[in-house]
Amino acid sequence: MKAGFSMVAAILIAPLLELGGCASQPFVRAGEPAQSKAISIGLVGQSCDREIDPNWSSADILGLDLRVRVTNSGAAVLRFDPAETALLAAGRAHRPHRSDSAAAIPPGASRTFIVHFLERDAELACNIPMTLAIDRAVTAGGAAVTFAPISFLVSRQDI
Repeated sequence: MKAGFSMVAAILIAPLLELGGCASQPFVRAGEPAQSKAISIGLVGQSCDREIDPNWSSADILGLDLRVRVTNSGAAVLRFDPAETALLAAGRAHRPHRSDSAAAIPPGASRTFIVHFLERDAELACNIPMTLAIDRAVTAGGAAVTFAPISFLVSRQDI
């Protein structure tokens, strides 16, 4: 009986581990999905935390996972590369620490990607307005597709 329970527990916990141990949460505020032609990109979840870095007295470490949903309503296959996104916050652009692999999205399909930012910066916190730049992340037919960035606020409190 215990082995069966352990298997069920592992299956239920696995999705939480994918987001760095924290469940995906809704945003306090997130801009509308970015649109270009028949492509839509929206923020659908996040997990954010900030920890004091014991080895760096002047900066904390922000860990932010964003769940980004890409929907292809067009007739051509598109490619989304989450590693080509950027977090715009506190006057700087930050590249992802890691992300899901780039993938093709066929016509009529949607896919959710996880992008992880890990930044040592005293000015970054879960309660400051941030923006996700996605203008370099999408190609359709080999050509780059331009998008407006998506602004968001993770929390009203510094977590």
